[in-house]
Amino acid sequence: MHSIITEELRFRKRVCEYAIKHGNNAEAARRYHTSRQQVQRWVKRFDGTIDSLRLYSRKPHSHPNQHTEEELALIKRMHSKFKHEGLSQVYVELKKRGYKRSYGSMCRQIRRHIKEKKVIKSVPKSKWKPDLVTYPGEKAQIDIKYVPRESLDFSTQGKSYYQLTAIDEFSRKKILKIIDEKSVTNTSRFLLNLEAKMGFPIHTIQTDNGREFTNYGATD
Repeated sequence: MHSIITEELRFRKRVCEYAIKHGNNAEAARRYHTSRQQVQRWVKRFDGTIDSLRLYSRKPHSHPNQHTEEELALIKRMHSKFKHEGLSQVYVELKKRGYKRSYGSMCRQIRRHIKEKKVIKSVPKSKWKPDLVTYPGEKAQIDIKYVPRESLDFSTQGKSYYQLTAIDEFSRKKILKIIDEKSVTNTSRFLLNLEAKMGFPIHTIQTDNGREFTNYGATD
């Protein structure tokens, strides 16, 4: 839209310059395919700058049903007092005090005349920093995830399967194992053979504290 308006202004400027150069509005109108009266109006406004040919605002200066100053003051007062209860409550309080406009009209006046300050919540930056590992086996992460049946290349016969994953943080070496049950038994067996498969001793193991790792709440 901005480029269209700019091209229109440039066109008007060319028309005015041609009409002034030749001293003939009718000739300029014929050349640029517009009316002589239009050229005359543009030339009368033209002061050498393109801004003088801009469109005038079509916004009316007033209208018979516009809000009065008293109504606007009442809206601002009720909005300040009851805005925490919602705009519906603001409208109810206005009606109690003689306000006769519609709900939509009230909302338009609030958007136009009442500028709400945006509350920007300050979120403190996290102070968390990853543990620094300096050698293989210092810390390994172990997690367990459900494996969709369609991604397996063997018949599941209706059973659910899970993948145990162990990753050494220093070397990023990864060990995987498919199990058919989330249980302490399976994770224990996985841990017993983990160091041998990694090829080095493991000092610390990090998990998500699931029951298959900690067995919290289990009964004998």
